[in-house]
Formats: sequence, C-alpha cells, structure tokens
Amino acid sequence: MKNIQPKCGSWPQWLAAVEIFLMGFVAGVGSGWTSPSLAILLSEASPIPMTESEGSWIASLLNIGRAAGGLLGAIDVELFGSKTSCLHMGIMQLVGLVCLGVADSTTWLYAARFIAGLATGMFFIAFPLYIGEISNPKIRGSLVGTIANGMSIGYVVGNLTGAYMSIPAFAASMLAVTLLFLVTFYWLPKSSHHLVLKDQLEEAAVSIKWYQRDADVPNELASLQKFVKDKRSMTFGNLANEFMQLPNRIALFKVIMVYVLMQLSGLYTVGFYMEIILKKGGVMVVDPAMAVIVISTIGLAGGWVAMYAVDKYGRKLVLTVSATGLAVGLICIAVHYQLLEIGCDPEYLQWLIISAVIVLEFFINLGIIPIPSTILSEIFAPNIKSYCSCLANITSGFIAFLVTQTYQLLIDSIDYYVYYIYAVMMILLALFTITQLPETKGKSLQEIQNMMMKK
Repeated sequence: MKNIQPKCGSWPQWLAAVEIFLMGFVAGVGSGWTSPSLAILLSEASPIPMTESEGSWIASLLNIGRAAGGLLGAIDVELFGSKTSCLHMGIMQLVGLVCLGVADSTTWLYAARFIAGLATGMFFIAFPLYIGEISNPKIRGSLVGTIANGMSIGYVVGNLTGAYMSIPAFAASMLAVTLLFLVTFYWLPKSSHHLVLKDQLEEAAVSIKWYQRDADVPNELASLQKFVKDKRSMTFGNLANEFMQLPNRIALFKVIMVYVLMQLSGLYTVGFYMEIILKKGGVMVVDPAMAVIVISTIGLAGGWVAMYAVDKYGRKLVLTVSATGLAVGLICIAVHYQLLEIGCDPEYLQWLIISAVIVLEFFINLGIIPIPSTILSEIFAPNIKSYCSCLANITSGFIAFLVTQTYQLLIDSIDYYVYYIYAVMMILLALFTITQLPETKGKSLQEIQNMMMKK
C-alpha cells in the first residue's frame, strides 16, 4: 500500500509530464528531421538548392538559437514562472513551424531553424524547473525520463517524416501537435513555488493539493514558504553574493562541465549527419534513410530503460554507463572508417557501423538526454535556479553550435579521427560523473540543498 499510495496521489504529475512530453516530442522531431532533410536538401533533387556551407548552417542554427533561447527562457521563468514559460515556449515553436511551412528559400529555413532553436532553449530551461517544482522526489527522475522519451520518439518520427514528407506537410503535422499542447496545458495550475513567490498563498495551496492529491497541504505550504523566502528580496547584489557562495559555484561548475563534455561528444552532430555517415560508410544492406529510422527506433529502448533505472540506480551510475557506451559507439564508427581506408570490403563491414550507431542511439537515450535535465531540476537553490539553468543552457547551446559548425571542417581535415576525439570527451564525462557529481536520487529539493551546503 505504501508503494501504491504515492503513485495514485501523484497522477496529476504524470499528466503534466505527458503534456510536456508533447513539446519534447516536437523538439525531438526538429532534431531528427535534420538528418534525412539535409541529405535531400544537398542532393540534385533538392526543393531548395543549397551549398554544403548553407547546409551546415541549417544544422547548426538550431543550436545557436538554443543558446539564445536559454537566456530568453531564464528571463521568462523569472517574470512569469516555469509553467507559463512552457506555454510561451509552445508559442515560439508555433512561429518556427509557420516559418518552416512557408519556406521557399534558405533564408526562411534559417529563420525557422533559429526560432525552433529559441523554443528548444526555452524548453530546456522551463521544463526541468517546472517538473522539479511540482514533482514527488521518488518519481522525479521517471517524470523527466518520460519527457526525454518524448524527445527520443520525436527524433525517430523526425527521421521518418524528413525522409518521406514534404516540408509543408511536416510543418503542418507538428503545428497540430503544438496546438494540442497549448490548448490542453493551459488549464493546468501554476507551480506552487511560483505562486508562493508572488504571495498567492491560497492559489499555492490549491496547486499543492492538485499536483499531489495525498499531500499534507499546511505543512507543505509552510515548508515551501521557508524554502523560497529569500528569493522575494533578491537584488543584483544579493544575486552576486549567492553566486560567490562556494556550494553554488561548485554546483554550477559541475553542471556546466556535464553539458560541455556532453556537447563536445558531437552527439547532435552525429545525429544531424547520420544518414550521410551511413552512406559514406558504405551501408548497402538497407537504404540509409530507412536505416536511420530503424536504428533510432531500436535506440528508443534506452529511454524506456532510463525511466526505471534513473530512480532505481541513481543519476551517477546511469550517466556513467551512458557516457561509456557512447564512447564505445563512437570508437566503433572511427574503426569502421579506418578499416575502409586500408582497403577492407565495405560489404562485409556494414554490420560494424550499423551496430555502432545502434549502440550510440541506445546510450544517448539511456542517460545523456534525461540525466542532465534531471540534475538541472534538482541541484540549485530556488533563488538562483533559473539563472544557473540559463548559464548552463547558453553554454550548452554555444558549444553544440561550435561542434556542429566545425564538424564538416574537421571531417575534411582529419576525417574519422574526429570520432576518436568525441569518444575521449565521453570518457572524460564518465570519469567526471563518477568522481564529482552528487547523487540526488530520492532527495527532496530541500535535502539536496542541505547536502550541497555540507560539501
């Protein structure tokens, strides 16, 4: 009964996660669409002819938009709260899809990708804060994992729609999903954290009771008031002082290092260029466009495992295993190209690169996608959480942009050795995770802050 009661009392939290799942799905579709669409846009049959340089901007503008979206999202969260910011993110995604639907030139595609990046940056700021504020600590990792699975499923659908749907039809279908999110998510209550900050205590009590049906509302409300009281009077000077506190600096450094090492692994770049990578690798047993779809679908298993493993075994172990597995996949891709270089028959090597990319997709979904967002939702004090999330996401988006923009240059200059470099970054992430990250599994936001203060 003790195990059943929290699940029954927390069903509104799962409903909220399913709602955010829809926008994770749309964000994932935007990333997955890139791989087959780039191959089509760079071909002779392209509906919008472009050069390889213009194609690299189509791939990388999503990430530079994400960096800017991190700043926009942090301001939005501070002004309107995490729940309303999620709505604004949906509206931004809507604008980007309209631009994509009417695109008849690279300029429109640039605008669509940049605006989609803005929405994605806002998404990575707003949803971890929202889920962190409304969730039971025992299921917080599973809730974030559900949303991360939305991104993974969206990635697969993006591979499929990018290969077989026209750009206007693709944009129209994603517009429908976004509108569904906006209409249904609007009616959910704001988080009690934001309402307490605005001194709307009656509404906060209602929000607590709605999201956690078996909650002791008076005690929860009193605890929350104590937890967030310092943020009301936060000035720029106070904010600077908070960032000078050693626990806050350490937490920010650790989160930023996770994001930097994650992006330096080229995980988005490999995803964007996956169809081209398979074609260059000599895959003939199946059409590379279909191979991307099948491989991404198999990789979804990692996300479903993560939903169970994150709260069962902890964030550190899952992220360490994920980073190690990703390193193995990247090394196998490099070895495949190295064997081709020395004259091995590509027909007998297809299994290697296909297996490598399957491993890559599985371990990305297992930990690289869900764990950083989970940690981001937990580790920071409420008075600096949105600012720290902003810094982490701006850094992540900027590094992802640099890695994506320089990928073709590195391929032209050092060829497959770029995958060895990416693998080294993943090994460093595994070592950093196991030695430096705190374990936050099952702890309330207050308990995590107490733990950080003792370090």
